[in-house]
Amino acid sequence: MKKIAIVVQRYGIDVNGGAEVHARLVAEKLATRYDVTVLTSRALDYSTWEPHYQAGASEENGIAILRFNNLPRAPRKVQGFYGRKARGRHLIQKAWRALGSPAWFRSLFPAAGITEEDGLRWLEAQGPAMPDLLGYLAEHEADYSAFIVFTALYYPGALSVLTVPRKSIFIPTMHDEKASYIPFYRKVMAAPAWIFFNTAAEQQFSEKLFPIESVRKRIVGVGIDLLRGQLAPDPAALSRFGISGDYIVYVGRIDKAKGCDVLIGHFTRFCSETGRPLQLVLIGKEVMPVAPHPAIITTGFIPDNVKDQLMLQATALAIPSLYESLSLVLLESFGCGVPVLANGSTEVLRDHIHASDGGWCFSSYAEFKAALLEALDPGIARQKGASGFTYVRDRYSWEKVLLQFDEAVAAIESENA
Repeated sequence: MKKIAIVVQRYGIDVNGGAEVHARLVAEKLATRYDVTVLTSRALDYSTWEPHYQAGASEENGIAILRFNNLPRAPRKVQGFYGRKARGRHLIQKAWRALGSPAWFRSLFPAAGITEEDGLRWLEAQGPAMPDLLGYLAEHEADYSAFIVFTALYYPGALSVLTVPRKSIFIPTMHDEKASYIPFYRKVMAAPAWIFFNTAAEQQFSEKLFPIESVRKRIVGVGIDLLRGQLAPDPAALSRFGISGDYIVYVGRIDKAKGCDVLIGHFTRFCSETGRPLQLVLIGKEVMPVAPHPAIITTGFIPDNVKDQLMLQATALAIPSLYESLSLVLLESFGCGVPVLANGSTEVLRDHIHASDGGWCFSSYAEFKAALLEALDPGIARQKGASGFTYVRDRYSWEKVLLQFDEAVAAIESENA
C-alpha cells in the first residue's frame, strides 16, 4: 500500500474540533486503501496546547500516530502583539503609513514593515509549535507518497506545507477572520501541490485573497455516513441525560467564539416568552460558563456513538457560529434526517441551508423564534429533515471524496517520480 501522512494540530477520539474530526474521518477512511500515519502534537486542549499524550508512536482505531513534542500556547498578550505586527497593525507600523511610508522612517525603524519573521513569530505564538515535526518532514519526505495537511491557521499546517510543498494536499479550512489577512499566508496558500477546499464559499474567499492561480484546487469537502434508516433510535441514550420530549442540540466547543452565548440567550428568551416545553442539549467541552437553567442540559464530551443518538433523536440542531469553513456537524445532522437552525450571517451555513432547504437561517432573535416554532411543527420538521438528508446523500458520499484523494496522490507520485 502507498504510504501517506496526515498532518493535523491535534488528533484522537477524545479531541473535539471540526478540522480535527475531519482529519480523523479522512484518516480512517483512507486507511482502507493506503498505509496511513498521522503526524500530530501531544496536545488535547487547543486553548493551551499543554502536552497530554505521550510523545512518539502509538495507534488508535488501527491508525498509526506519531506525536511530536509541542510548546504551550503563548500568553494572550504575546499572541496579540505578534498578531498585530504580522497584520501591520502595530503602532510603529501605523505611524509609518501615516507619514506616507517613507524609506528614511523604515531605515530608522525596520520593524515598521511586515516581514516573514513576523508571520513565523505569529505562528509560533498561536501554536502548537512543533519544530521536531518540521525536521521529521524534511528528513522523511521521500518515505511518503503524499502529505494531507490540515489547517492553515496553525503552526503544523502552515509550516508543513512550506516544508514539503511538492507533496502536499492542503485542506486549509480557510474563512474570513483577522488571521487570514496576515501576509505570510499568501506564501503558505501558494505553496502546496493541491488545495482541497471544503466549500465553494471557501474557494471564492481564498481566490480573492491569495495568489493561488497556479495551484491545482478542488472542492472536496468530506464524506458523511448516513445514519437515518441505519441506526435505530435508543431512548435510553436520552434518559441517561434527563432528556425528554422535544429538544434542540448543539455539538462543539461551548464557547462565546462559537456563538454559544447568543444561542443560550435566544433559547432562554424563547422559553420565557412561549412557555413551550423544550430543552437545549449542549454537547462538548465547556470553555465558557453555562448558568444553571432547568431546560438546559450539558453533557460534556461524549463518545461518538452517544453523540450520534442525541443528534438522531433531536428536533433540530442549532449552529450559532459566525465562522465555519464546512460545518461537518451540519452535514452529520442532515445525515440523521434532522433539520438545522443556522447562523445566517455565516456564508457557508447560509449556502448549505439555501441549497438543501434542510433548515432555517437566523440573524436575530425574531428570526430564531420564528424558525424554532416551525421546527416544533412535526410536519415541517420532517420535510426539512428529508430535504437535508437528500442533499447529503447526493453530494457528500465517501466514495466520491476518496476518489479525489486517489487522483491527487497519483498525480503527486507521477510528478515526483
